[in-house]
Amino acid sequence: MSNAKKTPRFYIGLAAGKLAATALTALRRNGGQVPGYLAEHIDPDFLAHVDKPEHIVFVTGTNGKTTTSNLLDDLLVDNGFDLLTNRAGGNVANGIESSLIKNARLSGAQRKSYACMELDELSSRLVLPHVTPEILLVCNLYRDSFMRNANPDYIFDVISRNVSPETELILNADDLISCRLAPQATKRTYFSVAQLPDDTTEPQGIVSDLTACPQCGAALEYDYCHLRHLGRAHCTKCGFANPEPDFEVTRVDLEAKTFTVRENREPGAPEHDYHIETYSITNLYNILAAVVTARRLGVPADDIAHSLANGINITKLRYSAEEAGGMRLVNVAAKGENSTATSTAIQSICREPGDKAVVFIMSDYYLATSPYSSEYTGWYYQTDFELLNDPQVKQVVVVGARGEDLMLRLRLAGVSADRVSLVPDAEAAAATLDLHGIEGVFVAYDIFNGDQATRCRDAVRARIEAGEDAAEQAHAAQEQPQAGADQPAIATDVPADQGAGAVVEVLYPEFGNQAGDNGNALYLRACLPGATFVETHYGDEPAFATRDVSAVVLGGMTEAHQQLAARALMPYASRLAELADAGVPMLFTHSAAEILGTSFGTPGGGRQDGLGILELSTRLDMPKRYLCSFVGTFDPADGTDPMTILGFKIQFTQMRGNSATSPFAKVERGWGLAEGSSFEGLRRGALIATWVIGPLLATNPDFAAWFCRQVTGTEVRVAFEKEARAAYDVRHAELTKPLPKGKTINP
Repeated sequence: MSNAKKTPRFYIGLAAGKLAATALTALRRNGGQVPGYLAEHIDPDFLAHVDKPEHIVFVTGTNGKTTTSNLLDDLLVDNGFDLLTNRAGGNVANGIESSLIKNARLSGAQRKSYACMELDELSSRLVLPHVTPEILLVCNLYRDSFMRNANPDYIFDVISRNVSPETELILNADDLISCRLAPQATKRTYFSVAQLPDDTTEPQGIVSDLTACPQCGAALEYDYCHLRHLGRAHCTKCGFANPEPDFEVTRVDLEAKTFTVRENREPGAPEHDYHIETYSITNLYNILAAVVTARRLGVPADDIAHSLANGINITKLRYSAEEAGGMRLVNVAAKGENSTATSTAIQSICREPGDKAVVFIMSDYYLATSPYSSEYTGWYYQTDFELLNDPQVKQVVVVGARGEDLMLRLRLAGVSADRVSLVPDAEAAAATLDLHGIEGVFVAYDIFNGDQATRCRDAVRARIEAGEDAAEQAHAAQEQPQAGADQPAIATDVPADQGAGAVVEVLYPEFGNQAGDNGNALYLRACLPGATFVETHYGDEPAFATRDVSAVVLGGMTEAHQQLAARALMPYASRLAELADAGVPMLFTHSAAEILGTSFGTPGGGRQDGLGILELSTRLDMPKRYLCSFVGTFDPADGTDPMTILGFKIQFTQMRGNSATSPFAKVERGWGLAEGSSFEGLRRGALIATWVIGPLLATNPDFAAWFCRQVTGTEVRVAFEKEARAAYDVRHAELTKPLPKGKTINP
């Protein structure tokens, strides 16, 4: 039921929504959000007014919520629940409204008493104030698309503050981020996976969402790690640790395709075995979450086990394998712009037996056709492409509009040029594959590119079934013109001693890695292999405090880490200013730039003192995101010709500063310190503070060459110049093309 009083506008909106749903069904169209959109347009408080089922389960999180929600739906229906779902409606507010409309009578009363629905994590701020679920299952919180979800702290805050104290939370005890959600909700159930043979002793990946204690910022010590930051850890300073699980996987039998769950809160801690059709650690977490939720809804363990053993299991939509001529053809879905999902897909591929070729179709094919969008690729620098150096990966083929950017990232990951090809489409990828001597072709694809992946696999199958000589076909394909083939070949590396004698300090790499900002240090290492790189971790004394350094770099970070970094660097503020004025080059990007000012805003409306190195103050507005593509002119003012800087900006902040006298770049497209301002970033001496996010150096090779020259005092050649310039040229043409009045290009 709903406690809000229904108005005539509500009934009109409900009728319009039901009419729209009927019309869409008659036209055999989905239009899942349309009924909700119409109803809300008529009655802006429709979600508050509409009646709700008596029992509601929401499933949310950044990874796995669709898989888990669909499996939970199937489990409950198989066990007699007359269930309302939102599979056809969508997981945002209008989609949930549409599902409620379809289930409602004309009076507004709901027909079904149980609902199990997926909830988009950002939409929780719109839905949870009006819908109080009986259970909220949160699978996990990882970094997702930065353009959409910013950082895990932001998503944590959005969900946490909107959870009702009446709701039971089902949380992943192995995730020290999401397990802390909503302390006001005291009914909590935790699930966990005990230590497994493949676990590591440290967080996995080029970046981790949790390397410091979320309570005090001190170092975390891991006992074991299953996936990314999921595992058991404790703080070395304050003792913060994982909560004890109520449901715990104690054994996994890969041969029998079973896993055992111990129910710790039950008398005698009984154990139950369940079937898992396609094993991976992500599938194990997803199926465990669904099992735990079904148990909390009262479904007997034996009945759940029966369902899982008899056809109800993890969908094969995200992983499908076929065979042709004795060769495995496997399509593995990932989530575009999501480094965790893509890294997990690569890890799964590399763990498959045998020599293999890998095709990447990661850029959103349909988004790339829009003249007013440009996909942000900073997430490539947070994805573990280094895994592809596995000797069993014989060939890598890159497909899509952002292929040049991915080619550069693969080179930085150590993947040799002779193993990588760039092609325009799925059919060209299939033709380029050298099928000789390999046992499998794996296609990793963005979830919106499923048809592309299918076309690629079908074309490979056709080659095999036609009995083509694999080696001859591959040779012929390589002779065909391909994207980037007209670029002159250059050396694949720079001189090994380039940068010798230079000392580059990377401050707080465990913090400063949001949005791909870690790519700046990664590219500097490639450009200056002879330099000494010093990583200063939180709690350590900075190297610049007591010794000469040639450069200092700090990347963007979460709001919580931003506050910790500012406090840690405060004793060294005058030293930083002294070095900047003395000509030591420094690069502070995104939120790292804000700590250099006099003060900056903090979540909740507070303010914190900055280092006072720049004439800058920051206003924080968390609910609003300022997002744009950026084109600007950087004038080094040292006799070097001005150069065009390309990039993207996304932030919750607006700045006030003396940009007219010391800007980083003059804005040509996009906006600068504040929306509509003419100058972006600030300079003081050799220090550059900019809000252009991601791998700024890697994506702007002229600027990278200039910055490296400041570090070394000599001319340098940037690393993988062919790939860097190819990516820059494509982006330059895209972001500077003439546009109709009022139109912009945004990520």
